[in-house]
Amino acid sequence: MVEVVRAGLRYLVPASIGLVVALADLGNVDLLFAGTFLLLMGFVVGWWWPGQWWLSGLLMGGVLPLVQLWALLVRFPMPYVPDPLQGLFLLGPALLMAGFGAVVHRKTPYAPTALRSRLRRAKQADDPNYEEP
Repeated sequence: MVEVVRAGLRYLVPASIGLVVALADLGNVDLLFAGTFLLLMGFVVGWWWPGQWWLSGLLMGGVLPLVQLWALLVRFPMPYVPDPLQGLFLLGPALLMAGFGAVVHRKTPYAPTALRSRLRRAKQADDPNYEEP
């Protein structure tokens, strides 16, 4: 059951990040907010799931043009005329930063699981009566 939830989160987290960015971008005239946030979150998601960095980048960056196309079709009130091709432009930075996050993860000497075990060993060394939770 835990594996199913983790597998679902690998797709749900990047898609929901892209959806939040896209919905927040509907009120902005430029793509600076969306681009900056996709760069930052692309790195984080690529670092967290380095094996599927390309899928995370595609999910995050691909939601933005879809939401802009939806807003154009339903005539959502916006301060500008949405251009889905302009949102598609942000697919590149999202993929680039997700790939960079994956590279940094592979080059980092201590991944999150190794850091947890290292911290546990340090607690055991400091406290002779330490019991694992």
